[in-house]
Amino acid sequence: MTEIGRGQMKVLATVQQKGGTGKSTASLNVAVAAALQGYRVAVLDTDPQGSLQLWRNLRRKRWPCVEELRSEALAGWLARNRLLFDLVVVDTPAHDGNTIADAVNVAHLALIVTQPTMLATSVAMRLRNLFIDHDIPFAILLSQTPPTLTARLVQWTDNHRRLGTVVQGQLAYRFAYQDAIAVGMGVVEYEPDGRAATEVQIVTEWILRRLELLNEP
Repeated sequence: MTEIGRGQMKVLATVQQKGGTGKSTASLNVAVAAALQGYRVAVLDTDPQGSLQLWRNLRRKRWPCVEELRSEALAGWLARNRLLFDLVVVDTPAHDGNTIADAVNVAHLALIVTQPTMLATSVAMRLRNLFIDHDIPFAILLSQTPPTLTARLVQWTDNHRRLGTVVQGQLAYRFAYQDAIAVGMGVVEYEPDGRAATEVQIVTEWILRRLELLNEP
């Protein structure tokens, strides 16, 4: 576990205006992986569907803390709890521009979670353009990718790098993610030696370094 600077809370907002790209799955798995490294992690579920709260109800461990919150209450919640957490992950709903705007305005990094498909990428490009126009730090995470590296996936990754910073690592389409969620776990707990766990660890460490929560070795 790395030494963590207390009181240096960082906020990660996971966003995408297209549904079904694996945004909530990425949110909870990054949160669990960071918590297992000793970080005090909160996940704020701003999606009216309450998917992360449903997952939390299945969970037996204390961390990460999961709360449902309306997006307009984000700034106040963060101010009140700034000394209690090292990392706060804000999971946002698709098709709700106001909530996304509220989340990215309080975030240190907006994470666009997208699939390597034309439709998902076209929607991600709209967010990317908005973030550039408003000087919002962002990165792109490829999710639900083919489980093996293919020439097509390499091309998609290269295409996304032209749009902006791409997270090191990808979250492939694997049954382990849904199996873990079904029992209130993250894949690093459910199948710690599996490929999905390795993917999540790579993505999580990249995010922690980007947020300056993880010191370089």
